[in-house]
Amino acid sequence: MRVLDELEREIERIAVEAGDVRRRSGVRLAVIPLSLAAVAVAASVFVLLGGSPEKAPPPRPKGAQDSVFGAPRGAAKVLGVRASDPAGGPPWALRLSRTTRGFGCVELGRLVDGKLGVLGQDGTFHERGLQLNAPANCQVPDAAGQLFTAMTYIGLPAGGDIRACDPRRASSRQPKCPADSLRSVFYGLLGPEATAVTYRDGDRIVREDVSGPEGAYLVVKRTEKGRRDLGYFSPGVFPGSGLRSIEYADGTRCRLPAGPRGCPLKGYVEPKLPRVSASDVATTVRVVAATAPETPPGIPSSTPIPAQRRVTIRFRARVAADVRSFYTVGSRMKGGGEECSYLPRAPITKDVAAGTIVQYDLWVRYRCHGTLQVEVGYEHARQPTAMPFTLDGPGNAWVGRAEVKLG
Repeated sequence: MRVLDELEREIERIAVEAGDVRRRSGVRLAVIPLSLAAVAVAASVFVLLGGSPEKAPPPRPKGAQDSVFGAPRGAAKVLGVRASDPAGGPPWALRLSRTTRGFGCVELGRLVDGKLGVLGQDGTFHERGLQLNAPANCQVPDAAGQLFTAMTYIGLPAGGDIRACDPRRASSRQPKCPADSLRSVFYGLLGPEATAVTYRDGDRIVREDVSGPEGAYLVVKRTEKGRRDLGYFSPGVFPGSGLRSIEYADGTRCRLPAGPRGCPLKGYVEPKLPRVSASDVATTVRVVAATAPETPPGIPSSTPIPAQRRVTIRFRARVAADVRSFYTVGSRMKGGGEECSYLPRAPITKDVAAGTIVQYDLWVRYRCHGTLQVEVGYEHARQPTAMPFTLDGPGNAWVGRAEVKLG
């Protein structure tokens, strides 16, 4: 994933970034989906800013982490898998934590005295607090509580801190990373049926057992000289790169790359979610557009963005929603020019009790004029996706439609 510069420096915080939004291709994305970037603003707000902030990302509003990913639940667990760094020093490790909303989050770092953290430029170790606000770290477990996830980093600073230096260029905020200090890191959880992985290390093929029962693997290499995709990362459900094969308890092996569907998620237990039709969720959708420009919540007034218009959507939820079953909002503009015509569909990421009123704020450029058409849907996530609340289809059922004129 080629991320925006500020997001690369602050990935643990996932700020509100906007700009060109492209559809996913396999497990790679051009940029973080706006539906997830908006998590940093508020659980119920989707932001279409129409331009990338040039300054540091704004801090998340108080409560945003709790409302989207939940608070930490229980003690975090340092998994058994380890990887040596090519330059020596503390080993790399993974930490698994759970949240009150049911997410599982996997974090990468260097391990000292059983604690996960990062190394400063002077080699000083800094323990890392739980990072539960980054959608690339967190995933919804299967029905048995098992997590399936995979991550690729290209050009990660050797200390493990993405904010320590920029892998591509120096700036007023960060020095450029020395070329030999960059790492390519591949890690994830393959589930209870995985037993071992193989990968290439120079001229050698290395076979390593995974760490059970999560099926954790971790590969750390020097980033090859001359690579152009420094600062790239890609979350996924199955490994897209870094490994040659995965071995399973039943004696089978999956060789990578494994085609568009990847390796099988052996041991994955699909959640039993009720069938929901339009007759179950259909209701009246109301839309009201503000008549004056506003600044979206959580965005400092000094951030250079185009003037925004708040469009408030309200409807009564006939069925409940949570991290696996959630409402979605899609919209399109008739008139107003090409730059105003495409507004991506986004999830409403908060828990919703049946019978309650849902309010959702959509932000569009104030200079966009025409008829804004809004469609509310309801979607089940029976299979794991690259990141939480990922929308790959049209939704399971339509809730309702409405439109409003923007003058």
